[in-house]
Amino acid sequence: MKKFLYLFFVLSFLNGTAQNFQQNNSIIPAPNFYKLTGDSIRIIGKVQINFVNKNYSEREFKSAQILETAFNSKTASKKSDVKIDFNTNANFTSKEAYKIEITSKKIIVSGKEEGLFYGVQTLLQLLPNKISKEIKLPCLIIEDQPQYSYRGLHLDVCRHFFSVAVIKDFIKQMSSYKLNNFHWHLTDDQGWRIEIKKYPKLTEVGSKRAQTLVGNKFERSPFFFDGNPYGGFYTQEEIKDVVKFAEENYVNVIPEIEMPGHASAAVTAYPNLACFPDRNYKVIESWGVFEDVFCAGKDETFTFLEDVLTEVMALFPSKNIHVGGDECPKTRWKTCPNCQKRITALGLKDEHELQSYFIKRIEKFLNANGRQIFGWDEILEGGLAPNAAVMSWRGESGGIHAAKLKHPVVMTPEGTVYFDYNQGYSPNEPLTVGRLSTLEKVYNYNPTPVDSLSVEEQKYIIGVQANLWSEYLTSPAKLNYMLYPRIFALAEIAWAETPNKNYSHFIQNQLPHHLEKLELENRLY
Repeated sequence: MKKFLYLFFVLSFLNGTAQNFQQNNSIIPAPNFYKLTGDSIRIIGKVQINFVNKNYSEREFKSAQILETAFNSKTASKKSDVKIDFNTNANFTSKEAYKIEITSKKIIVSGKEEGLFYGVQTLLQLLPNKISKEIKLPCLIIEDQPQYSYRGLHLDVCRHFFSVAVIKDFIKQMSSYKLNNFHWHLTDDQGWRIEIKKYPKLTEVGSKRAQTLVGNKFERSPFFFDGNPYGGFYTQEEIKDVVKFAEENYVNVIPEIEMPGHASAAVTAYPNLACFPDRNYKVIESWGVFEDVFCAGKDETFTFLEDVLTEVMALFPSKNIHVGGDECPKTRWKTCPNCQKRITALGLKDEHELQSYFIKRIEKFLNANGRQIFGWDEILEGGLAPNAAVMSWRGESGGIHAAKLKHPVVMTPEGTVYFDYNQGYSPNEPLTVGRLSTLEKVYNYNPTPVDSLSVEEQKYIIGVQANLWSEYLTSPAKLNYMLYPRIFALAEIAWAETPNKNYSHFIQNQLPHHLEKLELENRLY
């Protein structure tokens, strides 16, 4: 690993001369205002925390305790003269904004709820990774708030399953870098991962596959399988536990229940949900797009999905519920009597409009329950549901089109922010789906296509998200390998205004601090 880091920084320095960009050498994402004011503060001993207005919430107090613990865990046992003041009366235009002032005598953190929490995260990054008896910090002023309200990270747990402990650690890492939306991909062809009490076969049958493909699906023919049964799912109590943990770390959890495609696990459990119930179904053992989808011609399909979503909404307070909508082959629908009858009865042009009907019907149900739908950009085909938000993954064109229609858009183009892609050219890279998305490519991505949208239309680009699909994420170690260091670039493009970004400074000044921290935490292999 040390050899890897050495080569990484040698290559980094070949990229160009480092700039002393804002003189920020450890904070990711870079603050949008950072000013050194001269001198420094020396902390020897235990600091005291103090709320200057004596008016604070339980969550704000917990944020203060996080900072107090970090400062006091490894310093000298005597009491320090330094005080850390928390000001929750400050007025900011954004609820996520904060201000930090460090003088030679004290530290002041201003903000409310999320803002105060993010201020604490920034201060934690100012601390050295190895704390001795003394802490020395520069005197400075930081004033900060995010560029985008939506800063997301997606994880697929269907192809490979990750424990609650891993999910919590994933969320904790997100919050440390001010990412605020965890998109949890819970159902797919290769496994149904969420307990639905009304339909127990979804987990009794749909969460288990007989075996798993070995190797890259593009490089082996015929396919070879490992012969090992594979499964796993989250109970509703475990889901509640994760959601509560995420809330404590100011991360919103968006569940994804795939429809109408990627439904093999569900129709294996309940074949009547398919167009042709008499076919032999199984939970899929390989990767790709499969033709057995939910039948759009049967009312029982919608009864089932509404029942499922009712239980999902009870577990997830998120305003947004993701319904997928991607990669839905129309093969079965074209020959299904029920689907064709529906097309005729509604006067639809084709199966694409049938999918639009499907999504709009689900949207109407979710809207009636106070929720909004997210969908991949395929939901544009056949007509976009009235209140839908779009995740643009097949490039940016879908997002641009949705923004012009005045729908909220999260940019997540696969060629840039798919973290299951290789991140380097080395032949020693571990097995992945292939393709390439480097740290530099992620960092230099601008989620707002300024040349394609008017100033008014640009307002509908609410954020950016990176996606981790788990076909080849076979362990927590592999997950970490694919996540780092690209999560740092994601955090910066999601938070920092474009003028405050500089790739050379990022890799030569900010990144070393965080790579050292990863090594100390044994996150890299």
